Amino acid sequence: MLRFLSLLLAIIIAAAPAEARRKKPPVLEDNKAYILYLEGCPICEQALEYVNERYFTRPDVVKVNIETEEGQALLKQCAKKFNFKTIVVPVICMGDKTFMGWSGKAAKDFDKYLVELHE
Repeated sequence: MLRFLSLLLAIIIAAAPAEARRKKPPVLEDNKAYILYLEGCPICEQALEYVNERYFTRPDVVKVNIETEEGQALLKQCAKKFNFKTIVVPVICMGDKTFMGWSGKAAKDFDKYLVELHE
């Protein structure tokens, strides 16, 4: 009987991880800044370099590659939220603000919006 229960428990435990491994899709949180980038994109690399130099340890600044499942899910949510017709990477989604691409103005806007995000 003990052997049977052990075997049954082992089967239940083995089956459970398959269900647990199915991740829930990520949710775009209003209190975080998302940098949605494309690997190998030179403009994205500039944005990531800027963000990493200033905000590397901030848990509210999330960098996600749009070629991953998580990145695709977040990009779709951001596109729906802001009614995008086209997309230019990197895409920055922060609360009720968004912008695409990267430049000196984008860097200043990012800094400003990040402060506003927590006011």
